[in-house]
Amino acid sequence: MRLLPQSLFGRLILILLIGLTVAQIVAASLSFYERDQALVYFSDRQLAEHDADLVNLLDHLPMRERTRVAAIRTSPRVRVRLFAHRPRKPTDARPQDHRALRFLEILKTFLPHHKITGYLLRDPVPHPSHLLPFDYGYRTRSVFDIRLKSHGWVRFNYLRPLGITEWPYPLIAYLGVLALAILALVLWAVRLATRPLSALANAAEDLGHNLQREPMPETGPIEVRRAARAFNNMQGRLKQFLDDRTRLLTAISHDLRTPITRMRLRSELLDDPSLREKFVRDLDEMAAMTGETLDFLRGLDSAESVQPIDLMALLETIQADLMEQDQSVTIEGSHTRPILGRPSLIRRLCENLIQNALRYGQRAEIEIHSSGREVEIVIRDHGPGIPIDRLEKVFEPYYRLDPSRSRERGGTGLGLSISRNIAEIHGGRLYLRNHPQGGLEAVVTLPTNGER
Repeated sequence: MRLLPQSLFGRLILILLIGLTVAQIVAASLSFYERDQALVYFSDRQLAEHDADLVNLLDHLPMRERTRVAAIRTSPRVRVRLFAHRPRKPTDARPQDHRALRFLEILKTFLPHHKITGYLLRDPVPHPSHLLPFDYGYRTRSVFDIRLKSHGWVRFNYLRPLGITEWPYPLIAYLGVLALAILALVLWAVRLATRPLSALANAAEDLGHNLQREPMPETGPIEVRRAARAFNNMQGRLKQFLDDRTRLLTAISHDLRTPITRMRLRSELLDDPSLREKFVRDLDEMAAMTGETLDFLRGLDSAESVQPIDLMALLETIQADLMEQDQSVTIEGSHTRPILGRPSLIRRLCENLIQNALRYGQRAEIEIHSSGREVEIVIRDHGPGIPIDRLEKVFEPYYRLDPSRSRERGGTGLGLSISRNIAEIHGGRLYLRNHPQGGLEAVVTLPTNGER
């Protein structure tokens, strides 16, 4: 099953090619058989007619003339001999096959008043210096003894070839051209039939990254139009659902900001500095959780336009800002081509991962690997790492690892989820892996051509 094409287009082409090949082989075989049968029949009829004329001539010739006439008819393919009495049948004679019996019937139609008997002989053929199709091994000899009307017998010894000696090149060329024409038509038809499925698959994949994408064009056959219409309706309903949810959460977030602000003001009236600091810290955490939860649930929608981004300049700016705060951030490698995206979201993606590396691993080491179509950003920390069975779980909202990655060390449990959403919105991906020498690596790949 691994050898089968994985795409519907490939499988349809394979099935049609196998069917076309089998049909052409069967058609060619039948055509060759009919051709051989026709050639053999007309050749045998012509030969039988000539020999019947010779027998009728010998019936009216004197004995001294028969030998000379028989010698004229003798050739490498046909031997003609005269006998005064019925010739003996050789010990290696064989019964006649269907072709010899058919030739006997043709001969009898031309010589209805003559007695005719026949048998077969095998005639060895030396192996040729160069192989020809069907032209080596044994040939068959058909022997027919015919009694003349006056007196005596005449023997015709026919050398029959094993088969055709030349390929029917015109017929083969015709079948080849026909096969190529059918193949081209099949390729065009299958591509035409599977193109809407490819477009639907691309639209479904794009929908996971960009809910605001343009609707599919509702054109083509009725089945394609129905599928496109159903897809567009689904996209509209999903968009409406998320918009309603975002509006609800925005309202809740807005309503929460008022009591949080009021509580912050009241906390300033507390006389105990320690208690006041705890209140302020809790309120800041509530505000951060509210904002990040809202960002996560509304899919990081941004009115910012997609534009070319100098990735190296962006990373160096983040590095400079963090080094001013006495943080250890290093960058290795380079990438010269700009990437297309929303600058604020790309910056947030990089900052989230670098801040995580600093928070849990003391320092961040950034490596840039550039290829023709994508750029890979590897951010390594020197922390405790993550168990292999939890490398994917940490991307779940609010999932935390204890005790090393607890809330006491900062964060709301949504940073990695938001970062992965940003990467996927830009047509990239984000995953984590443990470094062999310790620590954790966050790997981000982004396309350089901006395809999403």
